Amino acid sequence: MKDKREHQRIQLLRKVLVILPDGGEASLDVLDYSMGGMSIVSQIEFSVGEQLQLKSLVTLDGEEKTLDLIGEVRHIRASEQGFVVGLMFKGD
Repeated sequence: MKDKREHQRIQLLRKVLVILPDGGEASLDVLDYSMGGMSIVSQIEFSVGEQLQLKSLVTLDGEEKTLDLIGEVRHIRASEQGFVVGLMFKGD
């Protein structure tokens, strides 16, 4: 079966700091990343269509890099770790 993704995914087991719709923050695990989006693991159950502000990402060398991205929740599935959430980056 051919992958329908427009951009190649890169496995990236790092943390992303997300500003939640209620204004709180959560540090979530990134499973993979591409130019068009990312998959994260969350204990929080988001809804499809919700928009999350991605504030920063921890790099391979442990530095925190500022992000200025909005990720729209495109799909969610339950997993042993919580929920795997697929985000698509939104343009201006």
